[in-house]
Amino acid sequence: MRSLLAALALALASASLPALAACPANAPGEPLHWAIAICQQRYETDEIESPKMQSCIFSTAKTYKIDPAKPTANACAINLQLKKKWCAELKKNGAADSADACVRSSDAVPEAVAQGGA
Repeated sequence: MRSLLAALALALASASLPALAACPANAPGEPLHWAIAICQQRYETDEIESPKMQSCIFSTAKTYKIDPAKPTANACAINLQLKKKWCAELKKNGAADSADACVRSSDAVPEAVAQGGA
């Protein structure tokens, strides 16, 4: 599975991404980076090479039809769906007062997205 994640990362790095330029400020970045952020939040780790993280990232990417090798016109919609999930978890854990306010905020962006998946 490590090679799968490496292939996804390589494909993301080499893909042209003109469709993502129009994403709103509250849900910027790449869908794969949002998937990574969701999994980091779920497992409270940034060790993306661990088997549970790789499984989570692969599963999330599959669920949301994220294929970095094939940028999609609905990347912004995927980002927004994943941000809603991320913000709901922040609210659940008491780290955000409102999931809706979190979703609307351009300041509420996970580190994995802000740093390009790192």
